Amino acid sequence: MLLGEVNLPPAQAHRFFGDEDGDELHLLFDFTSMQRMYLSLARGDARPLAAALEKRPEVPQACQWATFVRNHDELTLDQLTDGQRQEVFDAFGPDPDMQLFDRGLRRRLPPMLDDDPRRIRMVYSLAFSLPGTPVLFYGEEIGMGEERAAEGRMAVRTPMQWTSGRNAGFSTARPSRLPAPIVEGGFGPDHVNVQDQRRDPDSLLRFMELLIRRYRESPELGWGELEILDQPHRAVLAHRLTHDGDSTVALHNLGAEAVSVPLRLPDLDDQVELVDQLCDGTCRPDDRGRVEVDLEGYGFRWLRVARPGDRRLR
Repeated sequence: MLLGEVNLPPAQAHRFFGDEDGDELHLLFDFTSMQRMYLSLARGDARPLAAALEKRPEVPQACQWATFVRNHDELTLDQLTDGQRQEVFDAFGPDPDMQLFDRGLRRRLPPMLDDDPRRIRMVYSLAFSLPGTPVLFYGEEIGMGEERAAEGRMAVRTPMQWTSGRNAGFSTARPSRLPAPIVEGGFGPDHVNVQDQRRDPDSLLRFMELLIRRYRESPELGWGELEILDQPHRAVLAHRLTHDGDSTVALHNLGAEAVSVPLRLPDLDDQVELVDQLCDGTCRPDDRGRVEVDLEGYGFRWLRVARPGDRRLR
């Protein structure tokens, strides 16, 4: 599998798939949607991300866009306008030391979101629910932070935090021989490491495992046709993915206020159930396909359509 780090607008990046033949790169990082996602998070307004998703060009059958929250470099915001980039800087990296190359942030997600578990989980739920293939950078699965004492991009390239022991369990070498310093403070290995989170059923690592399982069980998330659903709340992204008879409705609240989201799904009726894939719960449309879904502040739902006789999801 070949994954391309092609930071171009989608119409220009598309040719790296091999155009309609799809005989070159299999996956391309969707830099445009990633940058619009951070703009949406900064504003508490899902519309910039929704617009970017709707403008994605179709890809060849064997190819996909790679959705991501972070990678190994600065969080580049070069496709935003100067004003939009400043909005993201103000929200997530106001200190000049947090910024790099006048276009990006040398930070990881949890510190940017003040280590708020609701917001962190909402963002990763969103990334996994978008059409395409989610890609994780090491350490995201446990919520690692950056080490700002490291130079430049090295702030997010610190040793993986396996344990709370010497060198975070990364190496038995002398600390001076490590390729980068161990993260200090509240995001250091004493507080964030794999060993502890494997034992904690409520940890971020366990939540990531759940997202991965549900993604694999729902092929429409990877291959489905995207529909942005109409609803009245600017802070909410409501979208639906449908593929080969399977369908999932995903809702994500980018705002702190709880909302009730009215939806109309005209091809559904009161004979189907919408089964929550990330927690216990179901809801049922009326005979005209109308349903109302409650979301907490920074809440999210993955609702998979279960038709009569379909017991896979119950």
